Amino acid sequence: MKNSSFRCLWIGQAFANLGDIFYVVGLISLLYTLTGSAFYLSLLPFTTTIFRFISSLLSPLVIDRFPLKRILVQSQWWKSILLVGLGIYITNFNHGFAVAVICFNASISLLDGVAAPVSAALVPQLVPKEERMKANGFLNMITQTIFVTGWPLGSVLLISTNSSFIIWLTVILFAVSTIYTMRIEVSERTTDSVVPSIWGSVKSGWVSIRQIPTIRTLISIDFITTLASSVWVAAVIYVYVEQNLQLGEEWWGYINTSYFVGMIFSGLIVIRFAKLLEKYIGFFITFGLFLSSMLTLLFGTTSIPALALLLACLYGLPEQIREVIYAKLLQDHASEKTLAKIHAVWGAVINLTFAVSVLLLGYITETYNVKTTFQFSSTLIFLAFLYAIFKKKDLQEKKRAFDAKSVIKYSEMMHSIRLTVKVKEPWFSMAPFY
Repeated sequence: MKNSSFRCLWIGQAFANLGDIFYVVGLISLLYTLTGSAFYLSLLPFTTTIFRFISSLLSPLVIDRFPLKRILVQSQWWKSILLVGLGIYITNFNHGFAVAVICFNASISLLDGVAAPVSAALVPQLVPKEERMKANGFLNMITQTIFVTGWPLGSVLLISTNSSFIIWLTVILFAVSTIYTMRIEVSERTTDSVVPSIWGSVKSGWVSIRQIPTIRTLISIDFITTLASSVWVAAVIYVYVEQNLQLGEEWWGYINTSYFVGMIFSGLIVIRFAKLLEKYIGFFITFGLFLSSMLTLLFGTTSIPALALLLACLYGLPEQIREVIYAKLLQDHASEKTLAKIHAVWGAVINLTFAVSVLLLGYITETYNVKTTFQFSSTLIFLAFLYAIFKKKDLQEKKRAFDAKSVIKYSEMMHSIRLTVKVKEPWFSMAPFY
């Protein structure tokens, strides 16, 4: 964790995350100033989700053809260039078309969809295996700290300046992030001389997920918990504050802050007890799911404000532990290229799953009440807990690591042979190897 390349990675990502927050704050203000329309404001999260989804699906095409560091650096540079273009546009065309601003947002979202999985895949190349748990906990803690401080700071800047200033500040933050990213030293395997077909690249991440039992189990659990996680979005918490706590809307901010503070302190706990977590990975995954289910249920039924804040803070502990363990297992069971593809394709699914979940839980809240919504969410997490118990053998890292790496190596060898001889096979030949 003390090597300079890892330091450059987390500093670069910290500047990029802060830039992302300022960018959203500035863009929301800009669009509202240009249009005064709630419809255009709703287009922002819509275009961001859709274009990140498209980019995540297609990013294996890029990952198969270029080194990971080069992809990350180029995506950061192009984001900076696009933001410069956006800054020039809003400076010179104060009464311009909001559609152009949406197009800038869509282009930047495409780059984000590629950069995110690549950034995650660089960690195992920079950190020794025995330190990855600490490294993942540290990165999560930095990210949550940026979220806690970034949004209030962005709001203060917006009040004291304007959206144009914030956009140009974002350009500077991304430029600094790019410079730090360029300083990362990583020895990567050169790109294969035989480049997979377009369809072969697109489906390669899915094939890897299907072939590796540990990753398949983790992603199945993540799918279920993602369906439940939207219970913490602003729309549901706002109703919760009104119906359960019967307090003012400022309590939504208190609960939100308490949640993120809990995530930060949980990151410190993960770093301190990383060795213990690594020794009992399966136990902490299953127990963490059970604890998340119980905390969600208790939070949704309480009407005591102080207890609600405490439960929101405590909820961060099992969430943080689970995220860090997931990242560690993914890193240990996949090569760097495969890991980037897995992050990419699963990121696409998570985006859609979360969008569906927001609508589903919003409907339950509207039709019944917010307590029912939290009970439903708690039940989903409990089902994930039962599934984790059923699949506990797949969560034993030490027993599965060698087999998973063997699967990857054999799969890549067979893939290269088939590309070389250009043999066309029926779809069912994918079992058991691609």
